[in-house]
Amino acid sequence: MSEQDANLHSLQRRTKIALSAGVAALLAFPLLTVGRLIGLWDAPLPLIGLAFFVALFGMLTAIIAGALGLIKRHGKSWDDNNVRGALVSLVLGIVVAIPIVPFLHLGLSSPPIHDITTDTVNPPVFVSLLAEREATNAPNSAEYDFGIVEQQKSGYPDLGPIVLDVPVADAFTRVVETVNDMGWRLAAAVPEEGRVEAVDVTFWSGFVDDIVIRVTPAGDSQSRIDVRSLSRVGGSDVGKNAARIYEFLDHLQ
Repeated sequence: MSEQDANLHSLQRRTKIALSAGVAALLAFPLLTVGRLIGLWDAPLPLIGLAFFVALFGMLTAIIAGALGLIKRHGKSWDDNNVRGALVSLVLGIVVAIPIVPFLHLGLSSPPIHDITTDTVNPPVFVSLLAEREATNAPNSAEYDFGIVEQQKSGYPDLGPIVLDVPVADAFTRVVETVNDMGWRLAAAVPEEGRVEAVDVTFWSGFVDDIVIRVTPAGDSQSRIDVRSLSRVGGSDVGKNAARIYEFLDHLQ
């Protein structure tokens, strides 16, 4: 085999590897989500972990192999199919990296906890969702672990309750309306207790998280809103529960 043939064979191999990796990375989570939505699986942790590994490994392979294909194209023009394939692979890898890199950053910068609340002294308590959590064998306990308070304060020092300048009854109505507006499944609304419980399912991975909201009086015609968001599975929520609470409180105000 001549050197020219060897270079061409090497370029073709790198292009095939890069394209395969790029396509696999791009489709990993969409296929996971589609399969969950049509009922093929319920996206358990091992399957979610596999999808993330495929996306991450495919992304890196597509970027590296694609870049090498462009660097070592040995004089091939940009019209060459192998060179174009390498370029497409590089672009696919970068496209996948756009959501994955921030996700990895969140995972490294967020505290490794999965139960977040605006009141770490007297957190809202789940009542109505306890039976559902038990029926689904949720591994994470609904009992609040006060040992994680310092981790939450370190990771989310500005997270706390808000006070609305409306009576409790009006605040409760606004809470229920906001829950519905955010697309959560309303599990309970008990005005006499000032308690609202809801369920949110993350779109791509299908993780199920439970939310309990407490509305209490806070002076004349004012109401205090406390929120707690808890993952049913997983050790770390990669900042999702805190982000959910921030978003809810922003919508509520």
